[in-house]
Amino acid sequence: MSQKIILATLMLSSLFDLSSEIQEENLFSYFDEKKFFSAKFLQTTSLKDKERTINGIIKATRKGAFKIEYFEPIKEIISADDTFFYKLDLELEQVDIVPKEQFFQDTPINIFISNIEELKKLYEVKSCEKKVNFLSCRLAPIDESSFIENLNINFTGNELKSFSYSDTFEQKVTIKLSEISWEKFDDSELVMEIPQGIDIVYH
Repeated sequence: MSQKIILATLMLSSLFDLSSEIQEENLFSYFDEKKFFSAKFLQTTSLKDKERTINGIIKATRKGAFKIEYFEPIKEIISADDTFFYKLDLELEQVDIVPKEQFFQDTPINIFISNIEELKKLYEVKSCEKKVNFLSCRLAPIDESSFIENLNINFTGNELKSFSYSDTFEQKVTIKLSEISWEKFDDSELVMEIPQGIDIVYH
């Protein structure tokens, strides 16, 4: 009897794994059900024969808030709450504060901060192509005036690994992710601490 129960459980588990495979139809659902995201990243930006690589960390919530910290050589912190977008440049000793609605209309950060209905208004999933255990989904912005031309999200199995996009400035940006976590964290981790002596500029 116990062997039959174990076998039935394994069969149900296999069916669930199969049905939960990422496809064009459920890509946005995959992200929408995950309310928190944090990871380290390596960002490579290519323009013609020039290339720049930056390390950083990102934290984001499906409520629309996030914080991105860039390390050498840029030394910048970018964050957003319900109302404003903040950019702290430690080298310039200046923080810029801009109303949030003026930014992130179609940038990749929306993948981690927008709900499923918002994502459907921002992107169209063109394809999800699988090769062995590697899956790449290609998205296109709905807004034809978007500066992003193509956005590719890459998985190994059902695990997010990287994403890349090209833009109207002829740049190719690739972001490789590591130490990914979907676990809940405190909202205080998204707050930008502004050092003393920093100029604050409102736009």
